Amino acid sequence: MRRAEQRPHVKAAPLWHFPEPAKLWLDNGLQVLVNHRLGQHVAAIALVLDAPLSEEATEIEGVATITQRCLDEGTRSHPGTGFAERLEDIGAVLGGSAGYSASELSCDVPVSQLPAALQLLAEAVREPELLPEDVHRHQTLRLAEIENTLANSAQRAQLAFRSACVPGRFRTARMAGGTATTVAEVSTNDVVDFHRRYYRPDGATLIISGNLTNAVFRDAEAAFGAWSVPAPDNIRHQAPVSRRQHCWLIDRPGAVQADIRLGTFGIDRGDPRWADVQVATYALGGAFLSRLNRELRERLGYTYGAHLVNSPMRDGGLISVQGSFRTEVVADAVSRARDLLDVANHPLTSTEVADAVAYANGVAPLRYSTAQGVTDRIATLVADGVNPEFVNTNALALTRVTPESATQAIAELLPPDRLSLVVVGDASALAEPLRAAGWAMTVHS
Repeated sequence: MRRAEQRPHVKAAPLWHFPEPAKLWLDNGLQVLVNHRLGQHVAAIALVLDAPLSEEATEIEGVATITQRCLDEGTRSHPGTGFAERLEDIGAVLGGSAGYSASELSCDVPVSQLPAALQLLAEAVREPELLPEDVHRHQTLRLAEIENTLANSAQRAQLAFRSACVPGRFRTARMAGGTATTVAEVSTNDVVDFHRRYYRPDGATLIISGNLTNAVFRDAEAAFGAWSVPAPDNIRHQAPVSRRQHCWLIDRPGAVQADIRLGTFGIDRGDPRWADVQVATYALGGAFLSRLNRELRERLGYTYGAHLVNSPMRDGGLISVQGSFRTEVVADAVSRARDLLDVANHPLTSTEVADAVAYANGVAPLRYSTAQGVTDRIATLVADGVNPEFVNTNALALTRVTPESATQAIAELLPPDRLSLVVVGDASALAEPLRAAGWAMTVHS
């Protein structure tokens, strides 16, 4: 007689933890965060500088972007193309951006070449040439980039929605890289002055991830320890507030589809409702079978995809329904989207909450399995003034979200009768149907 075998009991997976980085403060005020990732033989480096776009003079907005883009055009130690050639010699790739909260430089390089890469990164921020011909070239490229951005319906909708939600006196209401008018006014002297004032070690953070040894701290100090800049004026980080409701129709004559943004000014990661809003956002418009996509794409066929996107800033944020829709269905689609956000009458369910939490915490080990993923995440948090420990704190907070708490949080944040709407499409075909549906649209060219 065979003995019956019992199926083993399988325990629930433990909550994954984001490993806390090792820290070092250099004497010049630079913070160094090191993340050892076994087997990751391409190191990912990011240098986050406390240089918010609110520090740009209004008439030359875009100077931070041009400054950042000129840094790899040559240094005093490696003039002209010599700097790019030296990067290529060690297999390094340098990039970066100027965001609303900070400027950032990033570098990927084989771990074996990490000391050399840190030296070159330090060169780029300490002694760039910033020659007039390089400034002019990047100014020209940025002007072309602005033209392309405004010609893209989805990007135009996002820019207009930002302006609709944030009062114009705040820098975050406007394009990060500046407008055509302000970029055209940027001079070489402006770029040199911006670099002199805001590329500095105090308030900056250097993040390094990869298969590392303790020697990485000595390498970082050797590269950046002598970096010193006289103390500046106080850095201004603006805290924008919500603007009153707006309904804007941006005219694109002849367009056969329209891009919409329906939402409002949101919250940042410091808000106690953050985990609840994450869960609600996923349930309403983050998953393929979320409420918005199931109705507007799968059942009605109005769009290839409808999403609810929650974008935090250092202070506040933007949250909106996003999608592209056939012109003839836009008015109905927008009204249906508003109704789908009415969780007060249609609360989130325990199944929706459980699925959202399982996804968020289940995907984390994959998202942070590479050196690049770890560095990028920490750089984003540091730029927004958030400690890396937030990853673990938030993961735990997600497990405590209930259908009631998620429903209440999103109902407070997205009241259906106080949402701003931006539509980019053919105004001659859209204005009357939208107004008939109850949207007080103002047409803009």
